[in-house]
Amino acid sequence: PATNSDISSRIRANLQCDNFEFIQGDFSEVQTRLEIREAFARVSNNATNLSSDSEANGFDENDRRPHLVLSDMAANFTGDSQTDAIRTLNLCEQALAFAVGDSCFDPSYSTTDGQGMLEDGGAFLCKFFSCGKENEADLMDATRRAFRSVHVIKPKASRKESSEKYLLALDFRFK
Repeated sequence: PATNSDISSRIRANLQCDNFEFIQGDFSEVQTRLEIREAFARVSNNATNLSSDSEANGFDENDRRPHLVLSDMAANFTGDSQTDAIRTLNLCEQALAFAVGDSCFDPSYSTTDGQGMLEDGGAFLCKFFSCGKENEADLMDATRRAFRSVHVIKPKASRKESSEKYLLALDFRFK
């Protein structure tokens, strides 16, 4: 039976909640991403055996996949806004590759290769800081290859002087 569960990965302190699995780790490390996949397999009653040497092939065609991958990650700030924005953008790129497959930055990318976490029609949301269209182009192009609808949003609640934005991608083209 399908149940709603949340899986979170953080570098900092632990949380305790029902229907919530916490993984403490650095998302840029393969082991942390593998632990997230394994946690999803557990909460999905998924019997897939995931191995660390094949991170990208964690799901079979008929396995239940998440409908949303959400990233609110930000790099530790250095004090230089451009450097901080680019480092955070890199985390968004890693989250997108995790969601839709590592090859999403290749112009010949196909969503039917079975890589990534998302189910067909799934969504991706990540926070980033504006750092110039030339720096953001790879992320935007890769997102448009994988999703039917892509939006950049500046929430009304965000301070006007903040460069914080959100990339919302809807309707993943898995099949």
